[in-house]
Amino acid sequence: MHLHAEDFVPFVSWLHGYKRRFLRPDLLAGLTVAVMAVPQSMAYALIAGLPVQYGLYASIVPTIVGCLWGSSAHLITGPTTTVSLVVFSTLSALAEPNSTGYIELALFLSLLVGLIKVIMGFARLGTLLNFVSHAVLIGFMAGAAVLIAFKQIPNLLGLQLDQSSVFYRYLLGIISNLHETNWITLMLGVGTVGLIVTIRKLKPNWPSTLIALALVGLTVALFDLERRGVAVVGDIPRSLPPLHLPDMEGIRETGRLASGALAMAILGLVEAVSIAKSIASQTRQRLNINREFIGQGLANVAAGLFSGYPGSGSFTRSALNYSAGARTPLSGIISGVAVASVVLLAAPLAAKLPMSSLAGVLMVVAYEMIRKRDIIHTIKTTRGDAAVLTITFLSTLLLNIEFAIYVGVLLSIGLHLAATSHPRIYSMVPDLSTGKMVGSVHGETCCQMDILFIEGSIFFGSADFVLDDLQRRLRNHPNTANLLIRMHKVNTMDASGVHILEIVLEEVKLRGGGLFFAGVNHRVFDVLKNSGFLKEVDATHVRTSTGAAIRQAMRDYFYPSICAACPIIVFRECPELKRGNWEIFGEAVQPRMHTPEEARHLEALAAAPAAAAAAAETYKGKADA
Repeated sequence: MHLHAEDFVPFVSWLHGYKRRFLRPDLLAGLTVAVMAVPQSMAYALIAGLPVQYGLYASIVPTIVGCLWGSSAHLITGPTTTVSLVVFSTLSALAEPNSTGYIELALFLSLLVGLIKVIMGFARLGTLLNFVSHAVLIGFMAGAAVLIAFKQIPNLLGLQLDQSSVFYRYLLGIISNLHETNWITLMLGVGTVGLIVTIRKLKPNWPSTLIALALVGLTVALFDLERRGVAVVGDIPRSLPPLHLPDMEGIRETGRLASGALAMAILGLVEAVSIAKSIASQTRQRLNINREFIGQGLANVAAGLFSGYPGSGSFTRSALNYSAGARTPLSGIISGVAVASVVLLAAPLAAKLPMSSLAGVLMVVAYEMIRKRDIIHTIKTTRGDAAVLTITFLSTLLLNIEFAIYVGVLLSIGLHLAATSHPRIYSMVPDLSTGKMVGSVHGETCCQMDILFIEGSIFFGSADFVLDDLQRRLRNHPNTANLLIRMHKVNTMDASGVHILEIVLEEVKLRGGGLFFAGVNHRVFDVLKNSGFLKEVDATHVRTSTGAAIRQAMRDYFYPSICAACPIIVFRECPELKRGNWEIFGEAVQPRMHTPEEARHLEALAAAPAAAAAAAETYKGKADA
């Protein structure tokens, strides 16, 4: 593991090259993001089972730290819907939501998540995210959207229900308490949704969520609806995020928090990196994924130390930051400072916000989380992707949500291993008109040598499949003594792969033939060399081009009698070989001739393919003697 200065102070590079002309667009973008961050952060805190001020705190210091130590110029870190849902699922079984103990656990959980991300970043584990398929993220977000929507129904209806992380229990609780609906609360929530949708349609550039909450909050204050049973947010402390050190309660629960912390780390990193890559593809910015891991980890550590809770990269706030014209990470820093200013100056204004309005905001967010186009596209792509999406979606609804993440990840890895454990193997012959290798469409292959093309890695996961396929081909062609394997698309090989080649080599040797290779890359060649296999097979049998390997096999291992009796022409050399002209390979080159014992062996193979193995053993025993 190599550490560089930029791993510790990466922000120095962009601060050093900062241009004055960047300040205005960064300032406008940062303030625009803050306008969205304030209502979103309050609403997401509800999902996490925390007082709304903790959502605001999570959008101040963590956002600033994420921008300073991250890699993306536009990624905004803070509370998100999916991570907030996993927070609630992880902690609700350990403490009562909104209680002091619950808050302590949430802050300590943020530290755990942050440390996991930092360790992954310094260990250069960014490539591990490649094993989390897009189908997992889409399925999880769809399931999380349904959960979020249903969990906000009680707030929307004004019901007082015990919070539960189990979907069907929550659903049954809602149905059995529908008669207690507070209709004023319901109208305020529905009105919030209607205002957001209408403003977005008529004035897309206006801060629809903030305007809707301000209007509904003003309505509650003017008509004193709190006295009529409308639940409101209540007082929010007018203070900057207080410094908080972990207490013994959280440390004692480390073991029970570890599984949820790992799930949040994986989910948060997948979210953050996906968003950063999406924006970078448009800005042509070069990302450092491992540095993004570190930035996200430090942001979560900062959240735990400054009264926030676990978060990740926010898609909506990051997309808004980019569309608003941000040029550097300074826009995110400005956003964090602006949210802090709102907490200091305008916190009392949020006291009259009805909980049903925040529930309405989350209903809109949940609807937007269900990416219908991506779901349809994923389902139509492959059966494997459709299965991963469906199972992840159902697991999110019916199982503990952190376990659903593991289910999706394991399914993705399983599908990847299933695909890589079955390399494509097919016979090839040269096109007589062009000389290029093509698939043996009609099954007409040389009776003395089969040419196979392997597309995929030969490792412990695929070794059995490759061996079974090669042995099946040898059984189907009992008279074929030589085998040429084209390995242009074999990227990796391990000891298991070498072992199956040793088995195949023994089989072709028993037939009096040889094993040849073409197009072996340097990594695979090193494996063959280091394992000692090259000495067994003869290093001259490993050729750069297929043509060279074919001509060597013909010169050293082909029998003229078999070529003369062969009814087909596979190679350009075939007509000359049928006439016994072996000098095409060079002056004084003589063909290989059968010994009487080899002739009897070949006759036995041809007359009784089923007895090939026994004949081969007999021949081998005599040869050894």
